[in-house]
Amino acid sequence: MNLILKLLFLAVSLTPALTLLTWGDGTLAWPLFGGFELLFELGPLSAFFLLLLALGTPLVALPMARGTPDRAAYGLFALLLLGMQMLLLAGDFLGLFIGWEVMTWSSYLLLIRSTRTTLEGAQTYILFNLASAFLLLAGMLVFYSLTGDFRIAPLTEASAAGRWAVFILLGLAFLIKVGALPLHRWIPLGYDQAPDLFSAVLAGLISKMGLYGLLLLPTLFPDALAGLSGRLLNGPAAGYGLAWIGAITAVVATFKAISQQDIKRLLAYSSIAQLGYVVTAIGVGSSLAVGGAIFQTLVHTLVKLLLFITFAGIVLQTGQRRFNDLGHLIDRMPMAFFAVLIGIIGLAGMPPLPGFAAKYLMFVGLIDARWLLLLAAMMLSSTAAFIYCYRLIYGPFLGHANSPEARTATEAPWSYLVPQVVLMGLLVLLGIFPGFAIEVIVDPVLMTLGLTPIGAPSWGELATPYGGYDGVVLMTVFGGAFVIVTALFWLARGQMRRAGSPYDLSFAGEVPTADTPLHYGAGMGRELRRIPLIGWILAHTTAGVQAGLTRQTLAAAGLLGGLYRRDPQTWTLLAVLVLVVASTLLALNGGWF
Repeated sequence: MNLILKLLFLAVSLTPALTLLTWGDGTLAWPLFGGFELLFELGPLSAFFLLLLALGTPLVALPMARGTPDRAAYGLFALLLLGMQMLLLAGDFLGLFIGWEVMTWSSYLLLIRSTRTTLEGAQTYILFNLASAFLLLAGMLVFYSLTGDFRIAPLTEASAAGRWAVFILLGLAFLIKVGALPLHRWIPLGYDQAPDLFSAVLAGLISKMGLYGLLLLPTLFPDALAGLSGRLLNGPAAGYGLAWIGAITAVVATFKAISQQDIKRLLAYSSIAQLGYVVTAIGVGSSLAVGGAIFQTLVHTLVKLLLFITFAGIVLQTGQRRFNDLGHLIDRMPMAFFAVLIGIIGLAGMPPLPGFAAKYLMFVGLIDARWLLLLAAMMLSSTAAFIYCYRLIYGPFLGHANSPEARTATEAPWSYLVPQVVLMGLLVLLGIFPGFAIEVIVDPVLMTLGLTPIGAPSWGELATPYGGYDGVVLMTVFGGAFVIVTALFWLARGQMRRAGSPYDLSFAGEVPTADTPLHYGAGMGRELRRIPLIGWILAHTTAGVQAGLTRQTLAAAGLLGGLYRRDPQTWTLLAVLVLVVASTLLALNGGWF
């Protein structure tokens, strides 16, 4: 019976791939009451995000199926997949909202099944996600009031006030799901407290639903958001504010990641920072920038799945998640070491992996738009990211093992290793063939958004008006250098002198013992607090702002409660005053929308 349950669970994880492969060109309509109907269709944009689900869900499901079947978790995971597929296939806002709610509640129920989940973490997760759902509901109702239809289509006939209302409401709903500052607080808590493998789903898949929503915005407004308020330099003026939200998110979250002592919290903040790049690129609105955003979305999905699954295996084998409790796992978990090595190269955007191509396109898009201050902010964040990427490889794998579990750990089970190998292979292949990703994956989405395709001379080349590179040559050079250096170390291993003890070193004139903490990765990054701007970022959080909003909300609730206790004459007078003010505004404005 247990085997049958596991096989059914793995079969359910394949449903996004089956949907992607079997869906035709037609539209599926499901009639509802009052003449409404749910429309489902598969376009290039939804197909791209469905591809991410098709790649990610089986790789996460495989290690989840290890051990005794968890019937409740299996059922909730299936419901989560249903919700995400429904919102991606929805051709109208009704289906999008229903899928969004199914995704929200099923993910929340999976989160609270963790023994680490606190009341604060659970409440923060559901309140932020409910706020996202309510904003989405408000946005779709305003859209319906303007068009008389829930179908997702360009909003061209509405007034400026109506278009801005839809843009702001939907934009805020999707930015919460992405985790843009200051709407991010639920992400570090949720990723930290969720079951280790479910954190991979949160970072790699669920966060992409917010990006899907943000990429829907250019389809609602003509000329890639420029129809809202014109253009600024070579980009949309409306997108300029969105781009700054993404840039500030990337910079602040990067330095927050550097200061973390817990691996999962570091990965949570790095996810916020990486998605900040994507938000900035979407704000630019050009083919190069949005193409880079789409490419970065694909790379981020693969990298986050790889890193979270790998560290879930490390936690499984050691029971430790903090840097100062790990160390020297390179000999005991070599596969995990290579997985993290590939992951951080992709995360940092270094050649020869595809993160380099994605960042290159986004940076070129900012240069083309002449948004150079935003470019500087993005480059600051991207450069600083090397610090936390180094921590991810140094902390767990190098240095001294600082716990008995780290000293006796062994490689994770095969169900964790198979996804690691598959994800590493996909990242290497995309690094070799960036042109394939552009022509087959990115360009169809760009054409759906009304943008010019980027194109590629061949599957192995990336080319823009500002330059390009050959992925095959780049991978050959870097791969060859790696093989040569590794071979030299291997050949010289017999001539190398090994220390008699890992503690055989000079330490302030004293000889350290096994109880002496010698794990540099534990305190790495603390010295950055001395830099004024970075110290200010690390010393401040959004918790104070949210506490202030809570106080204001309670005060407003108390005022409203006081009004309810007054006599009916007071209420009648207030109603008359509101009616007079509303009528005056309508008369002056010629109608709200």
